[in-house]
Amino acid sequence: MGADFRAFVEIVFENKENIVQSFHLDGYSFWVVGMDGGKWTPASRNEYNLRDAVSRSTTQVYPKSWTAIYIALDNVGMWNVRSEFWARQYLGQQFYLRVYSPVESTRDEYPIPRNALLCGRAAGRTTRP
Repeated sequence: MGADFRAFVEIVFENKENIVQSFHLDGYSFWVVGMDGGKWTPASRNEYNLRDAVSRSTTQVYPKSWTAIYIALDNVGMWNVRSEFWARQYLGQQFYLRVYSPVESTRDEYPIPRNALLCGRAAGRTTRP
């Protein structure tokens, strides 16, 4: 998922199972702005806590419930959002959040190392200009 540097993103985790699930975001803290039982709808935003939300890097989603988080994207790079339940993570319950900066400065993000092993579509490309 691509996103712009200094933007805000809302992510809603829904858990339709009978177990508690935890989700973690590398490289960031986020605000847990809402959670409730049942199915999330756009009207659920009216119940968000925007005044004193809790800051976390991992959050729980209770059985048959949802949890909503807001993220201020102030850290350029590629970040993993994943289930902390290994069986789910192994089966792909994760995604990568790529935060882009128009500046392309080493102050924000270092270039890939020259000795990095490249595979797939990146194979044969140079790692730096």
